[in-house]
Amino acid sequence: MTENRRQNGVLDDEKDTKTGTSTPLDSHKDGSSTTSTDRQPSEPVAEKPAGPGPPPDGGTKAWLQVVGGFLLVLNTWGLVNSYGIFQTYYSTELLPSSTPSAISWIGSIQAFLLLFAGILCGRGLDAGYFFPIAFVGGFLEVFGMMMTSISTKYWQVFLAQGLCVGLGCGCLFTPSIAIIGTYFTTKRSLATGIAASGSSVGGVIYPIIIRQMIKSIGFPWAVRTMAFVMFVTVVIALSLLRPRLPPRKSGPLIIWAAIKEPAYSSFVFGLLLAFLAFFIPFFYAQTYALNIGVDQNLAFYVLSIMNAAGMIGRLLPNALADKAGTLNVIVPCAFLSAVTAFAWIAAKNTAGLIVISILYSFFSGGLMALPPAVIVSLSPSMNEVGTRIGMAFFVGSLGVLIGSPIAGAILDAQSPRDSSSHLVVGQEVFWGVLLFTGIILVTSGLLMTWTRVAKAGFKLAKA
Repeated sequence: MTENRRQNGVLDDEKDTKTGTSTPLDSHKDGSSTTSTDRQPSEPVAEKPAGPGPPPDGGTKAWLQVVGGFLLVLNTWGLVNSYGIFQTYYSTELLPSSTPSAISWIGSIQAFLLLFAGILCGRGLDAGYFFPIAFVGGFLEVFGMMMTSISTKYWQVFLAQGLCVGLGCGCLFTPSIAIIGTYFTTKRSLATGIAASGSSVGGVIYPIIIRQMIKSIGFPWAVRTMAFVMFVTVVIALSLLRPRLPPRKSGPLIIWAAIKEPAYSSFVFGLLLAFLAFFIPFFYAQTYALNIGVDQNLAFYVLSIMNAAGMIGRLLPNALADKAGTLNVIVPCAFLSAVTAFAWIAAKNTAGLIVISILYSFFSGGLMALPPAVIVSLSPSMNEVGTRIGMAFFVGSLGVLIGSPIAGAILDAQSPRDSSSHLVVGQEVFWGVLLFTGIILVTSGLLMTWTRVAKAGFKLAKA
């Protein structure tokens, strides 16, 4: 009987082993045994860390991000929108032997690098490197403007203001706008619009600083004063901005799946054309005003008037977009910008120029302020927002790069020259430049219309 019990016990133990059930007695090779109470407790399974949660959509910290973003946009797009004053000064004082097209390349390369760097800096933000990128950007901006203040040759200005400042702008702009989008949901367009209005504020105050200080202390110290203002405001911005999402260390620089999305790809190409045309009136507004006989002092303020109107254009359409949908607002902005560009051809006096320039700046302000909010709405994951915005701005940078130089070449070809082959001041012909601008904006509006259809169809709904 004892032998039978032993055999049954062995069989029972083997059966338990096969079925995975525990036995009261485990044998070791040396013959010793341990009970289940002697076993070491199993290692606790590490819990997944909690995510950042949904966007707060308001609150002190969220709105401080908007303030920080506003200050960085003021020092990036605000600089680009101010280039018209430099275009005029370089053409008439510092670089009179250079053509308008050559001088416009300085502003174009600055704006190009602002957007071009976005594909790297957007991915860097997603990976958790916002502060190193921003510190490098702030240094390059201030250093570049300091070097511009001592430049006297075309190539020096190109390297300092075009390349150095442009790279600095690129390091600051895309990450700051992408951070804001992660803090808001229903108020995202309004928050982005408030930050984007910094470009108009910069476009108002920086030309005035340069203009007034050139008269009193000369161009070099005027630019240095501008650099000091930039330094202080960038430091304040970096003390406020805080990325909300955890780093996404792994991931591609380019999200190839996004390119295959009809809504995203059509919008990006529409944005490319919008950037190609947008800056042309800003670069040549003051020259156009002088060409039709506007007083020199008032002609200078045309650019500031345009940027002030653009500030309103970055706020009202964005506030409306939160209710009606970003695409439902940006598409009309594109077409109305085109209409005002065509109408600009008929502006032959001071009153007409001011009215048209205000309307163009208002509608094109919405066209420029809404893209980040549109891209966020087209992104399937918030962790991809920085990369997708960077990709879109990278493509858009190509339009900025060639837009104003093409306009300058059209102006060169249509305008008369003196015996020294210089353009005759006051006799430039602008209708070809403005016609080109309008046609490009119409095409941009058509592509964005296709984006809207691809996302929401033809039904009347928020999109």
